[in-house]
Amino acid sequence: MHKRKNRSGFTLIELLVVIAIIGILMALLLPVLAKGKHKARKVKSKSNQGQIAIGYTSYLSDNDGFFPVVNGPAGVGGKQGTAMGEKGPLPKIVADLYGANVPESERPLNDHVGSTEVFHDPSDIGGGSYNVDSCWESFGNSYQPQVADDMFRVKRVLGEKTENEESYEGYSMHESEMSRTDNKIIQGDWNWPYDREDTWHALHQEGRHIMLYGDMHVEEFVFPPTEQMLQWIAPPPHANMVAPDPDFTWW
Repeated sequence: MHKRKNRSGFTLIELLVVIAIIGILMALLLPVLAKGKHKARKVKSKSNQGQIAIGYTSYLSDNDGFFPVVNGPAGVGGKQGTAMGEKGPLPKIVADLYGANVPESERPLNDHVGSTEVFHDPSDIGGGSYNVDSCWESFGNSYQPQVADDMFRVKRVLGEKTENEESYEGYSMHESEMSRTDNKIIQGDWNWPYDREDTWHALHQEGRHIMLYGDMHVEEFVFPPTEQMLQWIAPPPHANMVAPDPDFTWW
């Protein structure tokens, strides 16, 4: 009589079939997982700017309705940046312009938010225009408010400390100046408004950014193409620099 042998393990063909099935499942699941991760980051980004909105509201309450005056846009909140670019230290003029070296203790919104981490966007991959891998690491802030100048049809919000304090660029906006709070841009992802390849929350060539508005709501906005935005880079022509032109969109 022959003893019946118990078979253990898989044959080579069975293993190849199993590997093929796993490969197919991974190919199906990876895009879904990536989409879910992208969505989760976007939710966190909106939450961050929502917390920053609370910080602005608190600051306005403590300062008679005036927005902060800052040393560079990054200097409104967050941590002191490294001022490093992809190829080494940023030129001092660039680091100073953006406020990379402003200490954490001198960033005015930090006293009005629960944690400086709210200034770190989870999708922050820096930007080619600034030659950095992470705006959070280099500048200490992933979000850029409108500072000193009227640009891209957006009226300035924060004053710049390096300007004459009596000049238009040197003092900040009062909340009463906003004619429409629902479309008045306060800040957004650091790279707004361009549709560069390094836009954090959109596909290639789409100028989608998460923005914070004057009524302190947060929403995504798709800006016109870069060619159009560059035509709007200069301040709008009007007689009184304090009064916005009502024909311009994001005042």
